[in-house]
Amino acid sequence: MKRILSGVMVLLFAALCYAMPAQAQTRTVKMATIALNNSPWHKALLRFKEVVEADSKGRYKVDIYTDGQLGDIAQLISAMQLGTIEFSYFGLSSLSFIKGGEAMSVGYVPYLFKSGEDAERIINSNQEFQDLFEKVATTAGVRVFGAWGQRSPRAIQSTRGPINKPEDVKGLRLRIPPIPVLKAMFEKLGAQVTPMGMLEIYNALSRGTIDGQDNGFDLSIPPKYHEAAKYWSATDHVIELVGFFVSERFWRGLSPDDKALFAKAAKEAGAVTTQLTKELDAQAIEILKAAGVTYVVPDRDAFRKAVAGVEIPFDGKSWPAGFVDRIRKLQETP
Repeated sequence: MKRILSGVMVLLFAALCYAMPAQAQTRTVKMATIALNNSPWHKALLRFKEVVEADSKGRYKVDIYTDGQLGDIAQLISAMQLGTIEFSYFGLSSLSFIKGGEAMSVGYVPYLFKSGEDAERIINSNQEFQDLFEKVATTAGVRVFGAWGQRSPRAIQSTRGPINKPEDVKGLRLRIPPIPVLKAMFEKLGAQVTPMGMLEIYNALSRGTIDGQDNGFDLSIPPKYHEAAKYWSATDHVIELVGFFVSERFWRGLSPDDKALFAKAAKEAGAVTTQLTKELDAQAIEILKAAGVTYVVPDRDAFRKAVAGVEIPFDGKSWPAGFVDRIRKLQETP
């Protein structure tokens, strides 16, 4: 009996020793975003976490940081370059802020994409975009490993009255992201452009430092900019996506299977962003009206004509020559 018990104890000890290394191999990774807690982006990242942890069978644990806890976009980019943050989720065209990624500013060409579906289809399959992602990963240490999640179309939200036609933009002090082609667009419309971080917009609107900002419902409703800016003009001048960014230092150390795992999680998470953003878009007008906001749909054709050609000076400089034309042709009906 003693021998039997001794043998059982040895087997139990061996099993315990075998299990311990597997637990010790669990790696915790950080996923950060500037979006608010409970926003569509946050809920998408909860799906990302769920897929990664389930499919890796616990080898990876994902900690999510919302509300800009780990910094604004520029700080998140720096942290990924240093390898102190593994993942981030924010506007795809922010890649243009990174050395070598300037061509991604093409995403801000007004009225470039006809729909979010077109943008996802083209950006995730077109070789020119894939080459761009590879270039930035090599030169700057930050990689886009998925362009999933359709954003609300960009609109103009202001404190100084409804914008029904291009002429109404003249003289407005507008916060925009520091993207040259977007700056050129608003300057052509006569606005005074003011770049600033997302986390500064609410206070700037409240204090009258700016007269308005351009964003979609997805990044404007959750932080309640409508408490300060009571006019919304649905210009829909840019349709863009959210991007999954990863530290290249971390990415290079992954096996092909793990890269596929994270890519799958990104695509599934992006679908959550798209679904919840569309739901938010459907509710947003009533949310704005209930808050006393005047919502208008301007003359979009007039806006298209007013800003036509603003991208021409950037062609062959900020992005490859003819890139805009090639993207537009990919959306033509056969």
